[in-house]
This record gives sequence, C-alpha cells and structure tokens, in this order.
Amino acid sequence: MVLTDEQRPDSDQEPQIQQPPVVIRQGSGGLATVLAALLIAGSVIYAINVWSTTKRETAPGRNLERGIERLKDASGAAREQGQ
Repeated sequence: MVLTDEQRPDSDQEPQIQQPPVVIRQGSGGLATVLAALLIAGSVIYAINVWSTTKRETAPGRNLERGIERLKDASGAAREQGQ
C-alpha cells in the first residue's frame, strides 16, 4: 500500500515498499537422507569391525593363555627328561 503525500507523515522520505520474505524451499531430501544414513551406518560397522579385530589380536587374556600353555609344555617336557 502506497500512501499519498497528505497521508504520509514524512513526505521527504521515499515510500517504504514491503518486500515479501525470502523463502528457501528445501526438498524432502529423500534420496540424500537415505544415502547419508547408509554411509554413516557403513562407517560405524567398519569401525566396530576394525576395533573388534584389533581387540582380539591384542587381548591380554590370549597372551596369558598362550604363556600358560607354554609353561605346561615345558614342565611336561622337563618331567619326561627327568624320568
């Protein structure tokens, strides 16, 4: 709505024209959302797989078990030699 000079309080100023707000439309993002979810899920599965493999290889329990088996074998061999 544009006011005339008589209706306008300050006739020295330009009439202010209201512009409609800028609207950024975002799509549903269906395919992009699914792709992002698949990438995140894949990276989580990969990280868990690497972590569990590393944990199995460096588990202290396995090393202790192997050490105990070696001691058993060595003591059995020593007994057999002593007899």
